Amino acid sequence: MRSHRVPARLAWLLAPLLLLAGGCSRDRIQLPVVVNLRPVVDLTYAPASTTVPSYYACELYWTGSDLDGRVEHFLYCLDPPTQAGADTPWVRTTGNRVSYVLRCDNPDPPGTMSQPVSYHVFVLKAVDNLGACSAPVVNAFTSFTLAPTVTIFDPPSRSALLWPTLPPNVAFWFTGTDPDGRTTNRPVKYKYKLIRDGGTEVDFHSVILQPDLLRKLYAPAFAGWDSISGDTCRVQVHSMVPGSEYLFAVVAFDEAGAYSPVFSLPGNLFRFGCGYAGAGGPRMTVWNEYFSYGYLSGGYNPDPARAIEIEVPGGRSIDFNWSAVPLPGATMRNYRWVIDITSLDDETPRSDEGSDWSHWSRPSIGATSTIVGPFTGTGSDSLEQHTLYIEAEDTNLMKSLAMVRFRVSRPSFRKDLLFVNDTRFWPDVAPRLRPDSLIAPGGMWPSAAELDTFLYARGGVRWRCYSPATVKSTPGIFSGYAFDTLGTRRFGALGGIPLSLLGNYRHIVWMCDPAVDFNDGVIYPKWPMPLLRWMSSGTSNMLSVYSHMGGSLWLLGGGIAFNTLKPFNVGSNDLGGSGWVFSSAAGELMTGRLMYDLPHWRSEIALKRPTGAAVNLQLRASWPGAPDYSRLRVRLDPRTADPLPPLRNSAQFYVTSYAGEVLNRINDVLENVSTDPDRDSLGAVLDTLYWAIGGDTSYHQPVTTYYHGRETGPVVFSGFPLWYFQRSHALELGDFVLQNIWRLPREPLPR
Repeated sequence: MRSHRVPARLAWLLAPLLLLAGGCSRDRIQLPVVVNLRPVVDLTYAPASTTVPSYYACELYWTGSDLDGRVEHFLYCLDPPTQAGADTPWVRTTGNRVSYVLRCDNPDPPGTMSQPVSYHVFVLKAVDNLGACSAPVVNAFTSFTLAPTVTIFDPPSRSALLWPTLPPNVAFWFTGTDPDGRTTNRPVKYKYKLIRDGGTEVDFHSVILQPDLLRKLYAPAFAGWDSISGDTCRVQVHSMVPGSEYLFAVVAFDEAGAYSPVFSLPGNLFRFGCGYAGAGGPRMTVWNEYFSYGYLSGGYNPDPARAIEIEVPGGRSIDFNWSAVPLPGATMRNYRWVIDITSLDDETPRSDEGSDWSHWSRPSIGATSTIVGPFTGTGSDSLEQHTLYIEAEDTNLMKSLAMVRFRVSRPSFRKDLLFVNDTRFWPDVAPRLRPDSLIAPGGMWPSAAELDTFLYARGGVRWRCYSPATVKSTPGIFSGYAFDTLGTRRFGALGGIPLSLLGNYRHIVWMCDPAVDFNDGVIYPKWPMPLLRWMSSGTSNMLSVYSHMGGSLWLLGGGIAFNTLKPFNVGSNDLGGSGWVFSSAAGELMTGRLMYDLPHWRSEIALKRPTGAAVNLQLRASWPGAPDYSRLRVRLDPRTADPLPPLRNSAQFYVTSYAGEVLNRINDVLENVSTDPDRDSLGAVLDTLYWAIGGDTSYHQPVTTYYHGRETGPVVFSGFPLWYFQRSHALELGDFVLQNIWRLPREPLPR
């Protein structure tokens, strides 16, 4: 122990004694030596010992004291040098704690460590106000960290035994997690490597059989692997050799330097074969309110025969939307579009991005829609035609081309009424040897001929091939109106009913039953699906175009919703059995679907078995031009009181429930009803005329509605077969729609 100078705080007490001593005697007074006591420091919290690993993020706390002075500061050092004569890098602080994020090269947890974990030494000293240092306190401990993880999620991997073929340029996407990260839960960096079968650095098939071989060869530094930051979870590899097989590997590193130790297929390893770039491109889908079409494969083929053929209304703007799904190993890079370009190779920039449609738009990942027009159109038989070209490119530089050829038409509306029979009831069958007689119709009433008679017959005419000749037909419920009729079976081969035909009529009644057993294509003669189902499956739906041009529709039969939404059905949303459900929540009801756009049924539709229908007694004619709702029949009942038709029995005719399409959830439709374009005045534009009653229906489930807004022409939707009800009841409802809503005249013929 060495001597110290007198503390400053005692000097003023000793000064008089020194003076006195100097004046009284020549002998020097001998004072006792004052010794400065060393401060003391204690670690109050630190990793326990070198036998129990601590997490790599550690905190240490301490206290210091000095009996004859004060502790002025502390000195500490983590992992001081062990070389002889080396200077210790002390850190000075007046605080009493320190936090470390310690490096730990081994990510294995305690008890399974394949090599020693990182070892650390912490040294601490206290220094008092006279510079005296305490005896050092030493704490030694090991550190342990939870290993980060990393998983490749795109391209998707089905299993370790099945691997895809990818183009020569591929993007790999992965996600990483650091469960005990201090500043972030993301890894701080990734290292990756592309291994080719036949390469010399590592045996490809040995790694496939024993993925952990990569760790044994390269851990912990993974020297020679490429590195990217933890914020980048994507790696693009280029110029791979077609016909070769590859393995992509990625490793995550955390703040402590630990790496993800598990190597697995699938997981952080991805095995694949390399194919040729010309094998395909992004798979495109194009849609608007008139059609929805998805290409089955990608590719850049400008053959005009591949164009989507549709008709659009003249005099209004047309909205087109598109999207694309890239091949595995890529993401979408950009889109661009053009109309009526002379050459697809013409790269002349647009003079104006908003109006110069005859040159390619600027490529952009956000260019997924456009509004063009309005186009003129000269009539229902207009020859005005345009072609929209849409190009999609992915990050592998693969391109696809979609083409939409659209003809612009204007309706003539020169006729009043068209009935379109899109049902699939059975026709009458005549025996070969007796052409003047018929096989009695089987199944439930009506057959195709019986339905025609019920709806349109002039009446008083002998039933063809029926005996006795005294049996005469009853006038149809629409007898006396001026109308044309149309069947749909022959229009499948023609690509649907053209708009030039539908546009001749101001009002159209479209009838469609569920026809659940008719699933063949519309060009097949025996079991063709209803034309409406086919039109809703990806081709142009002329009914939507007709309605957007202002035509009036009455959709009925109990199969309209089913056939237009069946192609988009989500099975998990159904109730089982025949309990089909179509909802907006499941993505089945959305813009571009007929039920959403025309009748404006936008919440949820269910198929049920009601027994009748009851009028909505709360109906009020509260808007200009509203029909007189008081003339609606209060109840629509089954035909149990009607006489049996010829060759029919009671079981076939007197049914007590029907295939009903009902609204299953609240479906409020509000639109601006003001005639002033600068003034918003929202009002309800969808009126419920009838509720479904009986059977498995719930209270107040709409089955018939009337849309009278401005988005389309007026639409009456009846989710039931009109012919199910008593003849007089069906007749009254038919007259209400045709006379009270559509204002059509009728000759006073007996019915």
